[in-house]
Amino acid sequence: MKKLGWLWGLFLILSFSASAQVSDKEIADYHFNQGHFEEAILYYERLYKSEPSEGVYNNYLKCLLSIKKWEEAEILIKKKIKSKQNEGIAYVQLGSLYWQQERKEEAEKQFQTAIDKTEPARALISRLAQEFIGIQQLSYALQAYEKGQKKGKDGYLYQMEIASVKGTMGDMEGMFNTFLDLLNDEPHYLTTVQTTLARLIKFEDQPAQAEQLKNILLKRVQSQPESVVHTELLIWYFLQNKNFSAAYQQNVALDKRLRENGKRLMDLAQICLDNDQFSVATQCFDYVVNKGAETPFGFTARIGGLNAQLKWLQTQNPSQADLQNMATSFESALQILPQNDDTYVLLENYCRLLAFQLHQPAKAEDVIQNALNWNMVSSKVKAKMKILFGDVLLIQNLIWEASLLYSQVELEFKEDILGNEAKFKNAKVSFYAGDFGWSQSQLEALKASTSKLVANDAIELSVLITESIQDSIEVPLEMFARAELLALQNDDSLAFVTLDSILTEFAGHPLLDDALYLKATSDLKNGKVESSLKYLQEIIDFHFTEIKMDDALYLKGQIQENQLQDKEAAMATYEKILTDHPGSLLVVEARRRFRILRGDNVQ
Repeated sequence: MKKLGWLWGLFLILSFSASAQVSDKEIADYHFNQGHFEEAILYYERLYKSEPSEGVYNNYLKCLLSIKKWEEAEILIKKKIKSKQNEGIAYVQLGSLYWQQERKEEAEKQFQTAIDKTEPARALISRLAQEFIGIQQLSYALQAYEKGQKKGKDGYLYQMEIASVKGTMGDMEGMFNTFLDLLNDEPHYLTTVQTTLARLIKFEDQPAQAEQLKNILLKRVQSQPESVVHTELLIWYFLQNKNFSAAYQQNVALDKRLRENGKRLMDLAQICLDNDQFSVATQCFDYVVNKGAETPFGFTARIGGLNAQLKWLQTQNPSQADLQNMATSFESALQILPQNDDTYVLLENYCRLLAFQLHQPAKAEDVIQNALNWNMVSSKVKAKMKILFGDVLLIQNLIWEASLLYSQVELEFKEDILGNEAKFKNAKVSFYAGDFGWSQSQLEALKASTSKLVANDAIELSVLITESIQDSIEVPLEMFARAELLALQNDDSLAFVTLDSILTEFAGHPLLDDALYLKATSDLKNGKVESSLKYLQEIIDFHFTEIKMDDALYLKGQIQENQLQDKEAAMATYEKILTDHPGSLLVVEARRRFRILRGDNVQ
């Protein structure tokens, strides 16, 4: 072994001898990277005499400073200054050396010399300032930028850089004002400024800074009323601070001044909807509607306003009178809106409200049949109407008539997501009818659907069928399928009888969590909040390994958030999904709900 070691050493020596300079550089860099600074100095010292490159100089200097060889470092830097290469940077390095030795007066003299001797070219000023920032000499970095700002010939003002340094120094007022000065000169920097401010200020955790920014913005808007960009930044501030009403007022002011016909109000309405600010969203839509013929967004705003009202209503525990008033508003709107593709969303919401919540499927059927005669709709929207028609027939127990409509859409849009949706609904009809084999064959084909929603629904139903048929016994699954259809048809009392039979007669069956979840959703639909929570908690406590566990948690969070208005409890429930069920399909929505409740601005 000793002989082998000697031979290996000889090989290394011979290799290094073949190319001494390259080998010295490799060995020096190796020791430098390993933190062996004393060993690295031996090689860098020799290298620098023959190869005074910038890289060798910097590593050599870092080694000397790391082991506090102050005198050697000072000699090295002064030689660099005499060479006139990167002279300004060398003065900063000399000042830094003195600073580390507590020779502050001498250090400050070198820092000032560095600024004085550096030409005001952008590249030189930027590098000098970064060198100061690297050693935490922020006031000198600021002086460097200010020199470039005043004496530079290219007109570059370094405002982003100056604002950043001021912010790091804790001069928030100076930073804010510099950003606003930048926007005066370069309005297209608005997004950059917004991104930087969002990174620097945590609006909930730093209310004093947020308030300071607001006051400075308000003063700018008042002193420069002609400046659109400052008002836009103020609107952004209000959105970050969750003050949607103030954002609405500023948007209205801009819309009137710029005669934008409501476009920015339509954008704000969508942001409000994303953050569940339904009342402000409705205000936005109403403002646009009230502009009348002067805006091209009138019909879209009317549709958006009604859908926003319905969204809000669905988060409450609405009475039949509330629902009927909503339906009347939909009906009135449909009489004046154009009969085209844009109106379909309103039509669908109206018909689902009639059929599923007001228990008026026959009226919904009439509305859809009339809509199928509209002339200015695309074939795809007519197909959506057929699917909607099928859903209305299904709750009237006309399952084969519904299947026929689904089949028409599936055939016409075989390669389209719409066709996949219709195919899934047909698979569900077969499931309700107890033909699990046929349903399963359709679901297998849908697992590869380009629609993630359809594919996930297909996988979930397929797993339900597979896990629920034990030893070829289909009775519990037949009972569950029948109960689900009954619940869909609002025959909840009969559905509960069937579900109770599953829960009592088939203890330990994989369908128990599904049965409890169906009872929970049915009770919630009928306003029985406490009963719904009881069933969900039973899943969480006793069926936590089953497939409905994450669904139960999410629905519990929804109830806590909307019906009980318990923000903290809802956040805790959503967070449990994120931490305990990271692979759940509900993680994205649970995170969104959690962020909204925490106060984040979700856009």
